[in-house]
Amino acid sequence: MEKSNIIPLLRNHQQSAAFLLLCAALMTAPAVFAQDFWKPGKYSVGFYKPWNTPLPHSWKVDVTYPKGNSGSFPLIFMFNGMECQASWYKDIVDHVASWGYVIVQYTTGFFYPLGEGEREEVEYLTPLLRWLEKEASVNGNVWWHKLAGKIDFSRKAVMGHSRGGKLASLHYANSTNNFTTAVLFDPVDCSLVAQGDKHPSAIAALAGVNAACDVIHPAPHGTSTLSAAIIGAGITSGGCNPVENNADAFFGTLSTESLYIKVKEAGHMTFAQPPTWSWFYSIYNNMCGSCSCSNITSQEVISEARTMAVAWLESKLRPSQDTTAHLARYKEHLMTLTVKGVETVHWPFEGVSAGSLLGTDVEVSAGAAAAV
Repeated sequence: MEKSNIIPLLRNHQQSAAFLLLCAALMTAPAVFAQDFWKPGKYSVGFYKPWNTPLPHSWKVDVTYPKGNSGSFPLIFMFNGMECQASWYKDIVDHVASWGYVIVQYTTGFFYPLGEGEREEVEYLTPLLRWLEKEASVNGNVWWHKLAGKIDFSRKAVMGHSRGGKLASLHYANSTNNFTTAVLFDPVDCSLVAQGDKHPSAIAALAGVNAACDVIHPAPHGTSTLSAAIIGAGITSGGCNPVENNADAFFGTLSTESLYIKVKEAGHMTFAQPPTWSWFYSIYNNMCGSCSCSNITSQEVISEARTMAVAWLESKLRPSQDTTAHLARYKEHLMTLTVKGVETVHWPFEGVSAGSLLGTDVEVSAGAAAAV
């Protein structure tokens, strides 16, 4: 064979070998999905409305869970805002569930929150948790056993909006059910309409103090050892998210390991959205200071809330090198939102810098870096 024909042949063999090595590397590399927390996770979600729960007054329970037979998933309890419906948080709940979480919500009667208060309501979660344990342990061969084998009860967290953020914090502060962490969407502690012994202060509970909501401007209760993720509204209203009882106050009490994001143009009800028009939501939204939305839409606000929830839950319930890399992407994402009035008040992840992805740093502008 002539020398001129041998050289191209050798090159072809070298290219084929390189190609085979690349294929082998790709086949053995760990699978990475939905690297960005703002993108949907890899699971399609299912919905379950059980009728036989131990909750009183025929309260409706909604369960959103990852479909398929992929093992068990962390359990999240999501608490509604004052007089709000579980369906108003569908965008947030569906997104978080798609990342591999079972999410349980319930909706109380319309007058219950003000009439009975949080001190009674928090007592109902333990029976609901015991009921879930039974549901998850039954034989899953029949179609109505939606939760059989799906829940990992060793990994639990709470989420909540408004008064639901208060309930989430009360459960988090109480070690009875061993919740790992909390995600709070513009939480509210002691409002004008929730005063007296029936309404314990969640901010006080986080600091280890048992105190009732007797005054609208409570004295500082100290600093908590607990950390959480908070996203707050920049628009405040005395009747909805009053100063000294709003997201700023929760952040001021939680540990310095907490994540705090503030959306300057968001109103208190911007974090909820009914699936269809609701006269009650419209009134509530206007009363609480609706989103000015000149730089950011209400849907973008909800998107940032659910993105923060996934980022925080992954960091606390599934910590890994991949999670750290994804957090770096998330911080870079937050930098791009400063022009929309999304402020990262506090970033608690030491060593996670914007743009550092899988060990590779990319440059960011000095102005963007200063904004975070």
